[in-house]
Amino acid sequence: MRNHRFLRLLPVFLLLLLPLLPQRSLAQVSKAGTYQFMQMTTIESVVAGGLGRSRITFTPEFKGTKEATMENLFSLTGINMQNVRANEEAIIRYLQEVQTEGWDLVQVTPLTQTLQSGGSTGQGIFMTRYLFRKAK
Repeated sequence: MRNHRFLRLLPVFLLLLLPLLPQRSLAQVSKAGTYQFMQMTTIESVVAGGLGRSRITFTPEFKGTKEATMENLFSLTGINMQNVRANEEAIIRYLQEVQTEGWDLVQVTPLTQTLQSGGSTGQGIFMTRYLFRKAK
């Protein structure tokens, strides 16, 4: 009777002990130094009147490019949809080119920064960071 009760509780004990066993993550399993990394950052300015600066940057540089210009999202009349479209096309073109060169997209991080003064938000940026890796 006692053995029967123990056998019924054994799976519960194993489930409680499982988190205490040492685990190896996939990042630890791969050999250190087997990848090189590159980051592409898109910075789209949200400044009224078209006065902002929008860019694509690469760290380290990609095929001789450290920085490429993009169109400003705003013109004097508001959001310029042609500029939005042109920026999307530029980003897609670079993503395709990076992938063609053998880089794998590992992570995408969207960021937003708004500068607030006097209760209004007249300027800010949209940033997106793309982290790539490639086997050495």
